[in-house]
Amino acid sequence: MASGAVDKVNSPQTTLQPRNRSLRDNEELTRATTKYMVGTLEWAAPIFQGVTVFASGVYDPYTDHSRTIVLGLALAHLLLIPAYARGFGPFARGGWWMTWCVLQCLSVNAVLATLSREGTYANVILGVPGSIYSATLWLFLAFYPWLPPSRIRLRVLFEWLLLSSYYAYFLVLAWLKNGELTWLNVKSAGMSFLWLLIGYLFGKAIGKMCVAAAQKQLEVQQQNFEEFFAFLHSHVKSSIAAIRMDLGDPLRVREKLDELEKTISSYRVELLLAQEQVPLAALFSERIRTFTGILEVTGTPRLGALTVARPIGVLVGRALGDLLKNAAKYGATAVQISCDISDGKICLEIADNGPGFPAEVLDDDTRSLHRLRLATRDLGGDLTMRPRDKETGAVLILVVPLRVPEAIK
Repeated sequence: MASGAVDKVNSPQTTLQPRNRSLRDNEELTRATTKYMVGTLEWAAPIFQGVTVFASGVYDPYTDHSRTIVLGLALAHLLLIPAYARGFGPFARGGWWMTWCVLQCLSVNAVLATLSREGTYANVILGVPGSIYSATLWLFLAFYPWLPPSRIRLRVLFEWLLLSSYYAYFLVLAWLKNGELTWLNVKSAGMSFLWLLIGYLFGKAIGKMCVAAAQKQLEVQQQNFEEFFAFLHSHVKSSIAAIRMDLGDPLRVREKLDELEKTISSYRVELLLAQEQVPLAALFSERIRTFTGILEVTGTPRLGALTVARPIGVLVGRALGDLLKNAAKYGATAVQISCDISDGKICLEIADNGPGFPAEVLDDDTRSLHRLRLATRDLGGDLTMRPRDKETGAVLILVVPLRVPEAIK
């Protein structure tokens, strides 16, 4: 039975299936990552656009009346910031909403051309008035997943056609506004096209970052899958096989079930401590479950949904394991666990009914409790023992700040 299980685990179909699934999910994960990034960046677009229009209103040639309109248009962009910040921007919404962004850019460029002084539009080599207003459009359009990667060539061709059309659009505006098209207008529109091209290339670079981030997520998922798969085979499945062989001996079955439960609990603790924010209630539950049948837990704290940073969670998990193991090792049969969180600190207290031990044990560098104390002090806390009498047993108190010291981060 065991040999057959091993052969099945090592078969190509079993090991390659999650990898093939990951490849299929790569596109979906990339698109989800990209859309999330757009949602977190898009609020900056109206700020950039408003500043661009404001700068044009200050420095480009307009009549006094036209300059007032341009400056008012710049201030109007402030009204878009709250909506974009809440994820209601055209790119965050997706679909045909992106057309709104294109029309907005075309319209603003047309308004700036119309309000310019006669014969001055596109007569500066640095670019046409407000030309970089549309840079955010090309930045987002360059990495936004509006077409699947499988049609990447069509997408790039279409984007370049649009970008070239925008250059032609500047030339048309210059011709309509000035009544003619000069070589200076061509060069000015060309410089404007260059700025938009830079925004487009930045967008492509961001797109590469999104793909790399998605790929890294897939690698982590694949590694976690393989580790969990190995755990299921080496611990859970082998334990079940052993239990089946010992079904005629209830005592041995119970021992193996207890061992399997402890193994699973230990693995669950590892998964909890792998998170950036560790849920204390689940951590306490798993640590206490390990000592079921060994110690009677007469009191446990209620922690709700409280989470702590990983270094603090690792220390608290270690303290629970060491202190409960120490209580059981030295003859205690019952423990009471309390945990108080106030003034930015966690105070964990474990009182047992065992014979106790001298406080000097905490200073003995050969003992695990001493090493636990050193680890606690590294995080700005301490491990102490409360004076006891013959009836109360040992009372150990661990105090550690909720905030991780900067040197540990």
